[in-house]
Amino acid sequence: MHQTPILSLPQLKVLTSRKALTLNMAGQRGGKSFGIGYRSGLYVKYFPNMVGMIAANTYMQLTQSTMVEVRRVWKRSLGFTEYSRKGNPNGVYVIGRKPPQHFTVFHEFDNYYGIVSFRNGAVIFTASLDNYLAHEGKTLGWAELDETKDTKEAAVKQVILARLSQPGLYYDDEGTLYYSVQPEKTWQPFNPCVINTSPAEGVVEWLVNMFDLKLYEDEINRKIFNPKDFFYKETGKKAICIYSTYWNAHNLQKNYIENRLSQLTSGEADKFIWGYPFAKSGGEYFDYFDRKVHVQSVPRIATLPDHLTYDFNLIPYMTLVCFQINETDDEFQIRIFKEYCYGQPRNTTEAVTEGYKEDHEGMITDVFYYGDAMGTRGVEGFGDEYTRFDPVRTALYRYLYESSDRTTRSNLGVNKRRNLMNKILKGILFIGGRKVVLMIDEACEETIKDFQYLKLGPNGKLKEKVKDPVTGRVYEKYGHTSDAIEYGICEILESFME
Repeated sequence: MHQTPILSLPQLKVLTSRKALTLNMAGQRGGKSFGIGYRSGLYVKYFPNMVGMIAANTYMQLTQSTMVEVRRVWKRSLGFTEYSRKGNPNGVYVIGRKPPQHFTVFHEFDNYYGIVSFRNGAVIFTASLDNYLAHEGKTLGWAELDETKDTKEAAVKQVILARLSQPGLYYDDEGTLYYSVQPEKTWQPFNPCVINTSPAEGVVEWLVNMFDLKLYEDEINRKIFNPKDFFYKETGKKAICIYSTYWNAHNLQKNYIENRLSQLTSGEADKFIWGYPFAKSGGEYFDYFDRKVHVQSVPRIATLPDHLTYDFNLIPYMTLVCFQINETDDEFQIRIFKEYCYGQPRNTTEAVTEGYKEDHEGMITDVFYYGDAMGTRGVEGFGDEYTRFDPVRTALYRYLYESSDRTTRSNLGVNKRRNLMNKILKGILFIGGRKVVLMIDEACEETIKDFQYLKLGPNGKLKEKVKDPVTGRVYEKYGHTSDAIEYGICEILESFME
């Protein structure tokens, strides 16, 4: 007896997409092949007149991986089994041979090699795309492509997508599908293609460009590294769904993901577990940052002092990062529990400090503050006596002591700061026998992006310049939160600088 499947939210999104082209990108063992089997089975069951294609990059992948899983899903979820006159006369499909006489036939072929024929008349071409020109001339109603990261761009663009022209399948305003030779005027024709793939070890530029993934890089990063979230976007005639292996954890061995994470480098885990579609090009400023090690839930500890550190760039935001120092038997923990990155019109020292104060009113005991040494100098137009740290002192005067001011008149050299931070991230810095560890709360989005994507330039940090599309102002994309963090940490650990 076949089983009713429980679809994950990403699988459901792909199933209900009514876009002509859908990217279904997931970590390894994320449930992509299951989706191919389930969606193709539904097309067979409800729209047998439509000719489908299931394709993989190579013949070996097609026969030993893709179709093995597809047929398993057909059997378990839809009750489809292969026909055999003696062994299984109730079977509903045959592969690579002319269908038996009791099968309905809508399409006849001289050669049935690579063709799956169903009892209700449905037909699916199975194909390897290493010889993609062999599929020219076919007319398709729908297509499912497996592990397309290994496929040539021309195979998809010039052959498969060009073959999706069979009329008959439509959807209405509610997204309900119909087969019709006389469709309603308001119905939209539908010849869907789903590109199912895990990310490549490098990057597949043509896939990134085809779906304009770079436009959504920040949102993708914010979504996919949360095991309970995923990225979905519909734009024009395309849909994008990117999600991690965690969404299929219930179908895997209990320790599968944990074991894989222990076997993979940080960059490999980003791709093969989290579904990260972009490539790290090398030259990262923070060589040893590892999201799965350094990012977690970091709650504020009420009994510890707060350390506030500032960076005074106003565009794209004013920066305040809050951390605490917690010493255990084994660790010297630097716990980044909150960031305040306010854009216009709240991109002021006053606003971010008030944000911290409002969030923790009644819970603040001791406070220490740090920041860019430029902030200790007089603000233009206000004389030498007024500095960028004065709003901090004004807002927090009730909590400050003489020792609270940890500001300096000059910043430490960027290379010294980087060396110290990389020692911490690598886990090789010890204080009194305790390992110094950096912990970043998962809600600190700008901080995480800084540590992950900031590049090393000839003179330290490569401050990539971008232009605001609305205001036209040019600003540095990364480097603000990490600057603030370095000011604070390096002041605390100054004796460990090289």
